[in-house]
Order: sequence, then C-alpha cells, then structure tokens
Amino acid sequence: MALVLPIIDFGPFLDPEASLEAKKNVALELDRACRDVGFFYLKNHGVPLELMKAMLDSAREFFEKATPEEKERIALKKTAEGGDNARGWLQVRKKDAGSHEAVDMYRPVEATGPPYITGMGPNQWPSTPANFKELSETYVEKVTALGNSVMKAFAMGLGVDEEIFLSRVNEAFWNLRILGYEGRKSKSTENAGIGEHTDFGILTFLMTDSTKNSLQVLDKTGEWIWADPVEGCYVCNIGDMLSEWTRNAYKSTLHRVCHNSDSLRISIPLFFDPNWDAFISPVLPPSNGESDEKTRGIRYRDTFIRSVEKPLWREPLTPPDSS
Repeated sequence: MALVLPIIDFGPFLDPEASLEAKKNVALELDRACRDVGFFYLKNHGVPLELMKAMLDSAREFFEKATPEEKERIALKKTAEGGDNARGWLQVRKKDAGSHEAVDMYRPVEATGPPYITGMGPNQWPSTPANFKELSETYVEKVTALGNSVMKAFAMGLGVDEEIFLSRVNEAFWNLRILGYEGRKSKSTENAGIGEHTDFGILTFLMTDSTKNSLQVLDKTGEWIWADPVEGCYVCNIGDMLSEWTRNAYKSTLHRVCHNSDSLRISIPLFFDPNWDAFISPVLPPSNGESDEKTRGIRYRDTFIRSVEKPLWREPLTPPDSS
C-alpha cells in the first residue's frame, strides 16, 4: 500500500491554554513522522492564509509579468562577477533534471564587498510586484517564528533541552525561494522540475499553488508517491542537518519535482536553517554498538557553501576544486 503523508494539527502546540499533555501529543506525532518518512503536512500553523495566498499571487505576477531586463538586473552572479553565488534570479534548463526559474533571498547580512563570500551578499529583490519585498519580509517573520515553535516541539518529542536547538536557530539563516515551473503546452517537450535530492538544512516549509501531480517523495519501499497540496497546510520535510543533529533518527528523504501540467506552477519553499556559524552535533546518544565520535558534527556555513557552490540541481557556479 502506498505511503500516505501524515497531516499534523499544530494548533494545540501553539495554543497557550493547551495542556502539556496536548502539546506532548503533537510533539510525538511530529517525532513519529520524522522518524518514519521525514515528510508531513502541517495545519493550524498560525501563518495567516491570506498572507500565504498573497505570496503565491505575488510570485505568479513576477514570473508572468517581470520583463527579461528586470530578471537580468537581479540575476544571480558568481563571486568573480560581483555576486555571492546565492542571491538572485536564475533559470535552469537541464535535460536530465528538468527546468525551472527561481529567485533566492536569504537572511540579510552586513555585506562587505564586492567581492563577497558565498552567501554573504545583498538580497536582490524583484520590483514586480512593487510590494514584493515588504510582503516577503512579513511572511518570513511569520514562518521563522513557526520554525522556532516546531524546533521546540522536536525537542519535546526527542526528550532533549530545547535550548540546544533554539540557541542555534535564533538567527536562522533562512532562504526564501520563489519558483516557477513553466507549463508544458506549446513549450518544451522536456519535463519542468528539479531532479531527486534531499534538502541540506534543517526544515523546509513549502507552499504551492493547487497544481497536483508535481512533487514526489521516495518512500521506504523505493516507490515515488505524490505529495499533492492540501489547502491551508504546509508540506514540511527534514533536511540533512536535522538528520545529523538527531543522529539519523530523523530522516532526510529524497524528493523531486516532475511538472507536466499545461499551466505555470508556483512553489515557495522557506528553508529554515541554523545560524550561519552554528555547529551541529548529535543530541542523541549513540545506539548499542555505535561509536561515539567526539569530533562528529557539521559547521552550517561550511555545508551551505559546499551545497550552494555545487548544488545537485544545477550546473556548478564555481569549479569543484576552488576554495
């Protein structure tokens, strides 16, 4: 029988009047979903539905109405070209992995450049629509607050001190990405999408338009299942760093996008990731027979730079042997 992704009601965890038992039940549901599949739907999450809709509408307006000149003005650039390898607009066309276009924004930093260190440049905000930056900043504030709450729930489910998590995400290096997958009608015969991959950070909050049969998740049997949008819910998935943080108790699961609809598909993930300098090491003790490597762990910035400079879903922006 095909896997069905769980739908988790996060409302009781956010409710200040809910009992500790009610919150613990939510935490244990999350814990089970993260151990079993690494993907789940989250409802009653506290992010206003009208704000979510406004973000989707604004992203659609950008992909449908922004001129080629505007897109080129905010195009992602290599460090050698005055960019930071990460922030801005790009278009990907790969026969083996599909095509899409995207704009990436990250947590603002005090940029000193150019030249910039990878990820340390200024955001390049679209000007179509005119309120996109203001709207996005409001949205990011709401979703990062949700991210902190989910981290508290993870800590409760795992039975660990929540400060271990919260102290490493209090300046989360978030990444807001707007994606457009072009419709197939009268377009290329190639698939639009992104090839199979895991996310490298902590936790992804994904909202999309109503298009079905686009996002697929690999289940334990090796079968690809559809993770269609559920109204009012986020599709959430675990990243590699949370898997490391939990000594692989939580699963970062392969997923891909295979968009074959005739219409443009809009997708907006927010990647909720650790602080730039956070060091992530397992919070759970080793299981029987597993050695406890005291040096085990990951520095987030190192993982970010490796992942952005040579991502799985597009051609590398810097040579593999560069530092």
